[in-house]
Amino acid sequence: MILKKEHKFNPKRLREARLIRGLTIKELADKIGITKQAISQFELGEHTPKSETMMGIINTLKFPKSFFYKEFKDQYVGNTFFRANATATKKSKEMQYNKSLLAGYIYDYLTDYIEFPELNLPDTSEFNTPWDNNLIEKIARKVREHWGIGDNPITNIVHLLERNGIMVFSLDTDSQKVDAFCQHRTGRPFIFLGNDKQSAFRRQFDGAHELGHILMHADIDNQEILSREEIKLLEYQANRFASAFLLPAEAFAKTVTSTSLLHFVELKKYWHVSISAMIYRCKELNLIDESRYTSLQKQISMKKMRKKEPLDDVFPLQKPVVLKKSVLMLLENNIKNELQLIQEMAVPQEYIEMFCNLEKGTLNYNEPEPTIRLIKK
Repeated sequence: MILKKEHKFNPKRLREARLIRGLTIKELADKIGITKQAISQFELGEHTPKSETMMGIINTLKFPKSFFYKEFKDQYVGNTFFRANATATKKSKEMQYNKSLLAGYIYDYLTDYIEFPELNLPDTSEFNTPWDNNLIEKIARKVREHWGIGDNPITNIVHLLERNGIMVFSLDTDSQKVDAFCQHRTGRPFIFLGNDKQSAFRRQFDGAHELGHILMHADIDNQEILSREEIKLLEYQANRFASAFLLPAEAFAKTVTSTSLLHFVELKKYWHVSISAMIYRCKELNLIDESRYTSLQKQISMKKMRKKEPLDDVFPLQKPVVLKKSVLMLLENNIKNELQLIQEMAVPQEYIEMFCNLEKGTLNYNEPEPTIRLIKK
């Protein structure tokens, strides 16, 4: 008789699940009805929860039991660049970071079954930092050349990134202060795009912004030790890259035949970039002076276009497809069923469906109905 190997409680998983749910040690302890010292000891690996306490943890955090006993592959996660509001809290960023670990577990699982597109980034070793505006314009042109885009508009940044081997995840950040973030990972970078602000044009810029971080800031190990001014500079550089990448200087300038607000609405249809971003690009390229820029900004405010521009509710949000296709391929080819995917990934169903951009309920498992046949007489 062969005994199954018994998996030990993994204290790291408890901390991850707690932070993903946005709970402090005390809040989790109060919900379960134990002391915060007990939770702290579990997370430090000093004690193991008894079965009754374990059930309380599972029911409160709503994670499968297997998650807390799983030894996932070690993940190398480089610096995480958050495209976030300055008021985004440490707690909010910590929550998103720990959610990103779940994305890594899902990706690692799928790599055993799926061959993803190869990573296809240009060699940037020829560029000597620091990144000034001229250098940023050059690297944006180089990426366009490397990916064969030429001067054409980019209509779907998400599919462009996925085709070139960057893993893109949709993410409910549960925060209006974190739009997107990226991470350097072993093998290929990850980009997380927030679902909370449903704007195709914002997503275009967010995706290009994160690509800028991936290309220009790979050598930064820890953003936490940087000063506010240094972080502000990194964000400016990523914004400048996004602007140059989405709106190539010469081609864009040729299309700006008027600086009226109505003309920028028409240009938005062509370039798939927000009106505000195009106006700022005009200022960067000296197509308009400071006075005209200020006048256009006033018009935007008067027409209440800060939060919602014309066409924002017309163009559908670009969604990742690579992970969705991967999961559906396993299901459709009967390699795995829904229950197996959840049990083997050991990640809550809601997060598998969210990160893989699956419809809610896709992984609901229904037992096959019994088969009956007519008796031939």
